[in-house]
Amino acid sequence: MRYTLCIYKPDQAAVGDVLVLTKPLGTQVAVSVYYWMLEDSPSWSGNLANIITSDKVKSLFHSATLSMTHLNRTAARLMHKHHAHGCTDVTGFGLLGHANNLVQVQANNHLAFSIHTLPCLEGSSLISRALNDRLKLLQGFSPETSGGLLIVLPRESAQSFCEELTAEIGCPSWIIGDVIEADSKSAFLVPQPEVIDVQHSQIIPPKCSTNSQ
Repeated sequence: MRYTLCIYKPDQAAVGDVLVLTKPLGTQVAVSVYYWMLEDSPSWSGNLANIITSDKVKSLFHSATLSMTHLNRTAARLMHKHHAHGCTDVTGFGLLGHANNLVQVQANNHLAFSIHTLPCLEGSSLISRALNDRLKLLQGFSPETSGGLLIVLPRESAQSFCEELTAEIGCPSWIIGDVIEADSKSAFLVPQPEVIDVQHSQIIPPKCSTNSQ
């Protein structure tokens, strides 16, 4: 099989573009709490056991694992089709950390990434609030394992991208922010961003095919 090399520069964001996230947040929270529960650690028995059931923690862990098994290949292919202006993965630095890294390399020095929505696996935001956001999920800095792509797309293409990605892999993606005019480059959460509880039923196993997703 022959592949055509096609590389997009990640530095072409423009004011008016939007930010799309292709996987939900919350994998670190899911894994941490699952093992706290198994070990009956003080973090579990002294706090979380009173607000979330063990079955819901197991479901959260299972959904996080399913999310991790999805590769980013399909999203990357559709990103090219819809003429993305920039992209990064969301892993160890968390959503906001990677957003800041991406905005700093933009050719335009007078823009910022404003993030207004945090799609989180159901239960992870509840746990985070109970822990006073110790794992920094609601601050945008919780590390993710095998996280999704944060993609800068023209506003007119973003919804079609999300719909096509869902049609192909069966899982949702979200428009989570805007590229706005600014005096200097930065990435930030708006005050009180919307937190979306992503239902576990929305995270399905990767489809079996000859092409990885």
